[in-house]
Amino acid sequence: MKKKVYGSLLLNLFTTISVIVCAIILSIRGPKTFRMFTTQSNIVSGIVAAIIVVFDILILLKKYNEIPNWLKIVKMIATTGVTLTFFVVVFYLGFVAVAEGYSYFILFRSTNICFHLLTPISAILSFILFEGRSNIKFKYTFFNMVHMICYAIFYTINVFTHLNSDGSVNKDYDWYYFVLGENWTYIFAVLGILIVTYGIGLVLWFTNKKLELFKEQ
Repeated sequence: MKKKVYGSLLLNLFTTISVIVCAIILSIRGPKTFRMFTTQSNIVSGIVAAIIVVFDILILLKKYNEIPNWLKIVKMIATTGVTLTFFVVVFYLGFVAVAEGYSYFILFRSTNICFHLLTPISAILSFILFEGRSNIKFKYTFFNMVHMICYAIFYTINVFTHLNSDGSVNKDYDWYYFVLGENWTYIFAVLGILIVTYGIGLVLWFTNKKLELFKEQ
């Protein structure tokens, strides 16, 4: 039991510190930085990790027996967000960078190494290996889409209220390159990202549940 708590404590402490440091550095660039889903999802993950650190310490001090269920659900949601960030960078934006004439690894430099790689991996490992989650019910997996649905609404309004004079999309407002070709293709990008988001959350939930049940046998 203590090994799991210590593992959770170390990984969540790493996530918390990384997010705080990177958020401070990014704030120098101005408020536009915080419009990115990457930044938002990492900040959410950092806040949740900080709360878990507090509970892990209380558990070690024998003030609590385990992390409360509401926090387990919130951790699942936060982990889904940063995992989505990781997947989008690795399997999509990295190749967009190459197409634009940049190195694939430009998205893993400076603060990006934390937000795009280290904190997502830390969140995934802590969630599936060290934090008991087997009592999260299936119905809560749909909550994993809440942040992305809200962000999709914001992103859609932002893109289509800043069209060029000829009706085409202004790339300054489509910073994730979701509109490829005609404007109507955007709907497929949104549907695709929502499906991927739910799929990621479902896999995290299922993997954690199976690992927890396996360790209990």
